[in-house]
Amino acid sequence: DGGGPGGGFVIHSPTVTATKFWPGTLGRTANHAMIIARLMDGAGVDRGMHNFLVQLRSMDDHTLLPGVLTGDIGPKIGYNNMDNGFAQFDQVLIPRRNMAMRFSHVDKQGTYSKNKSANTDATSKVAYITMMQVRAHIVNEAGKNLALACTMSIRYSAVRRQGFRNDSDKQEIQIIDYRQQQHRLFPLLAASYCFFFTGRKILAQLKALEERMLSGSGTVTKAQVADIHASSSALKSFTTTVTADGIEDCRKACGGHGFLQSSGLPELSLTYLQSPTVEGDNHMLPQQVVKVLLKLVQMVQSNNEAALAEYDMCDSKYLIEPLRAMLSHRKHQNKPSCSATSRVEMRQLPILLKTLQHRSARLLLEVAQQLESSVRAGASAEQAWNDALIQMARMSRAHSLFLLLNNFVSSLENERDRSDSDAGSHEIQVLQDLAVLFGLYWIERDMGDFLEDAYLSKEQASWVRGAVLDMLDVVRPNAVALVDARDFSDFRLKSCVGRWDGNVYEAILESSKRDPLNATEPGPGYDAHLRKLIVQGAARYTGTSSRL
Repeated sequence: DGGGPGGGFVIHSPTVTATKFWPGTLGRTANHAMIIARLMDGAGVDRGMHNFLVQLRSMDDHTLLPGVLTGDIGPKIGYNNMDNGFAQFDQVLIPRRNMAMRFSHVDKQGTYSKNKSANTDATSKVAYITMMQVRAHIVNEAGKNLALACTMSIRYSAVRRQGFRNDSDKQEIQIIDYRQQQHRLFPLLAASYCFFFTGRKILAQLKALEERMLSGSGTVTKAQVADIHASSSALKSFTTTVTADGIEDCRKACGGHGFLQSSGLPELSLTYLQSPTVEGDNHMLPQQVVKVLLKLVQMVQSNNEAALAEYDMCDSKYLIEPLRAMLSHRKHQNKPSCSATSRVEMRQLPILLKTLQHRSARLLLEVAQQLESSVRAGASAEQAWNDALIQMARMSRAHSLFLLLNNFVSSLENERDRSDSDAGSHEIQVLQDLAVLFGLYWIERDMGDFLEDAYLSKEQASWVRGAVLDMLDVVRPNAVALVDARDFSDFRLKSCVGRWDGNVYEAILESSKRDPLNATEPGPGYDAHLRKLIVQGAARYTGTSSRL
């Protein structure tokens, strides 16, 4: 902190809490870091957070520079090949040019000014978008990591055979043909594709917003920035939770061999466990989501059409019409309900989207009403907000699921309409089957949300459950091809059970033979411990003898 004399800055960590903690490669590898610090200008005025490039280590021998203290933070539950580190600075002088000065400037006299070419509103939005891009990448990576786990477990399930269909069978059946195994793995396979398409779409939206802001070629409203912030926050929270849990489910689906490090699944699981925490804890992010979306409720209630028009290009636009309908229906004692008239109709994507859309709008409206009634009953705004956090988490989850399925469906429609698309009609249909399974599975998982306001009838709920089983049969013939299509190399998978050639048991045995514990004969510990026990007997080894 601090604008120093002579055209430089002094970087200083005055307290323990000013220590930088957790950045990857900071421990032992990085020789430079972009430090976010409070800027005190030459007049001693606090100008808030700014970015500064700071050299940490010598470029000659990699030793720490004077005043810089960094180190590894210690062993973690996973991802220990990354040297996450801490950093403290004791009056470290850096050149003035090391400040990132695209939007603001400090001259040699320590005078601070905003650059004339910098739009203050755009500047804050660009910084905001950078954070959201990280979350969008996390969504994309969630799809990739879940696909890795699905590749290992589905390939193994196609190779592993156990049990017979009947007494006349001569060959045991593949465990992938067991309904329970399909129900464990196929919805995760569908989710991995869904996360991929959504992550790609969110990244494209953010890139377009950033380019418009920096070039000045188009208007970017606060509503658009806030909306995509809500989307990226909700999606980060949901996708990383599903992926972390899903990787573990894939490991368990491989039975005992999934417990082997050589299966590749334990390392993948432990390495990914960081994701529900990084860039916003998953249990805290729903607050940010609902805080943005509650404004829509206020606009609909007040019929603020001018404000609502700003949401034409926003993800949350889908909430406006059902909110209007619900507020109108409550006045006339009418309730919306699902239009499906058969189990087959329940598999139609428009009906699934409408069902998820209704749930999101209803839960959002209930959050707004809960906050209002709590304050009316005498609670402070802060207490009312705290009391509504569980309901906010439900709403954020609902918002995520609609966005995921909607983005999946719209992406497939775009692929189908593109003249240069690599996907033909058959490939599009296979992916649409995954989309149907994804929607049905999560409606079944959250069935209480749809029954509590009678949007789904008891009969329709049974159709959903049956339709999930139908879709497992539809997906089964393409399951292995769908994981092969992700084109993960054996080198990337690092898995004996997920090998492309299917030689699972040969690979497991070969890996076991290469275990360092098998390098010497007899094994380590024999002379020091086992020999006495085996040759001389337990009594002599322990210093006791029989009294008989």
